[in-house]
Amino acid sequence: MHRKLTCLTTIALLALGGCAVTDDGAPGTGDDFIPGDGDDDDIGDDDDDVPFVETTGLKGMVRDADGNPLVGVLVTTDNGLSGETADNGTFSFVDLPEEQEGAVLVNFSLPGYARTQQPFEILRDVHNTLLVTLALVDFDESFPSADGLEFSIEEGGPVVSLPAGQYVDADGNPYVGDVHVLATSYDLFSDELFATPGDFSAIDIAGSPQQLESFGMFTVDLADADGNPINLDPAGDGAPVVMPIQGTGPQVGEQISAWAYDETVGKWVEEATGIVVELDDGSLAWEFTASHFSSWNCDRPIQTHGCVSGTVTDSNGNARKGATIKAVGLTYTSTTTARSGNSGEFCLEVKNGETVRMEITYSVGGQVASQTTNPVTIPAGQASCSIQGSPCVDVGVIPVDIMSCLSGFVIDQQNQPVPAANVASPQGGQTTTDASGNFCLAVPVFQPTQAYVIMPADAGVGFQPVQTFTQPARPDCQNGCANIVILQAYQNPTCVDGEVEMNGNPGANALVDVYDNAFPEHPVYSTLASQDGLFCAPAPPNSAVTVQVGSGDSLCDSTSLSTAGLAGQQCAVGGQPGTECLGAGVLSCTLPQ
Repeated sequence: MHRKLTCLTTIALLALGGCAVTDDGAPGTGDDFIPGDGDDDDIGDDDDDVPFVETTGLKGMVRDADGNPLVGVLVTTDNGLSGETADNGTFSFVDLPEEQEGAVLVNFSLPGYARTQQPFEILRDVHNTLLVTLALVDFDESFPSADGLEFSIEEGGPVVSLPAGQYVDADGNPYVGDVHVLATSYDLFSDELFATPGDFSAIDIAGSPQQLESFGMFTVDLADADGNPINLDPAGDGAPVVMPIQGTGPQVGEQISAWAYDETVGKWVEEATGIVVELDDGSLAWEFTASHFSSWNCDRPIQTHGCVSGTVTDSNGNARKGATIKAVGLTYTSTTTARSGNSGEFCLEVKNGETVRMEITYSVGGQVASQTTNPVTIPAGQASCSIQGSPCVDVGVIPVDIMSCLSGFVIDQQNQPVPAANVASPQGGQTTTDASGNFCLAVPVFQPTQAYVIMPADAGVGFQPVQTFTQPARPDCQNGCANIVILQAYQNPTCVDGEVEMNGNPGANALVDVYDNAFPEHPVYSTLASQDGLFCAPAPPNSAVTVQVGSGDSLCDSTSLSTAGLAGQQCAVGGQPGTECLGAGVLSCTLPQ
């Protein structure tokens, strides 16, 4: 199956603000906002300085499967709340009346993304926090209802055979016209797992509650030309589906139930049965016939239960009640959710004999934070949170960390590691690479973050800066880092030359810096002018660059140039101007006498 490239998260703070929404759905102002607005100056603040607010609300962030915040997502609940995410992907409903507390179904939709729903329990006098992922729509096409359509949701993904002439509108009346199809196949081994509807809790055909383990999931939505929902005729033949199996366990010929997500109850409901078959390439797939379309799941109920427990605290060891804790299966595909109690304690039902990690979402000073634990393996033997004294695996105390990390390595033009290189980030300070060229910096999470290599003047080598949007991770890079970058020496740099004048005289030994205009925080090359004020410095090829003397309040003179089409030119021996270098002219400075 085609895999979308995503990254799994670890620990950090989501700097959130967003618009508040009052109980009538109108944008809130003033007292509607929770302290801590998610501005940059909040990042890294200790939330102990923020007065605790006894209020009941729901705050969260919506992001894509790569961790980027999504703006304009429509957020609604089944009890009448409505709003949209702000520029940083945040939403906030605050000071909710008592009738809006309790279990709610929270819906998320944005054009181009598969809609999803998350059941959530709004608790009294805590900061209820929800972190949501949306997956991109994989298939978007229309066809005449009389013709039918067979299509693959994505390359190597589920194949759906929509019938001809068997459609009804929302009132059950026969529909004739164009059918608009939006479909998404979820990669359950990526962060698209968190974009799936619900939390894998289900109701089987006998009406009993179950917790599911998935082997594949997809969503198909059908609409008319005006966007009104339509569906398969319940009296028709249905739509055959062939879905590749994700994960291991199913065997050829095995019957596995088909579960449809019911948005009215927020659970998966057992509705049909499919069979595992072998495809021509030897891989396994699951065949069944869909009687209607929404989200479908190939699942087995989990029969062997274990449990995992722990305590959520702040950085000073104080309990965090109301945190949302999700157990994520690493060796099986399922999630379960719990909330921390008054002492910060939690317990989650999981599958025994398997490995899981916990994702904890909570509020810090009015901002939203997300943290995950190290993986933990659940031993064999039945255990349950509901049985007092049950041998649950205890992950201990999970403190709050408010920063993420930026990790990577520095390599030269021959792709060899560069030890003892000075790496800097405007967002995270400076550090030095180790003997293998590796480095780690503590940086704010969910922000554009840049990294540079600072080289001494006349080093003759420059490294291309990088920018990334940081994902949650431990600030000390312990157990790895989700934000990995490579700082590589420019290949085939060109050169710029010119002259420095100081008060009309040659600017002897003046420091001349060359900037890549895409990264204006630090120079990528530096050189010293000669005794007669002449200089020649390497420059990034095929780039917009700035050559300057001084910087900030001490900027003396500068000029901007384009090195488009220039690569491989070099300064003459001794750093003197070359015959083919780009001319920067005279940088003239007037200094106090």
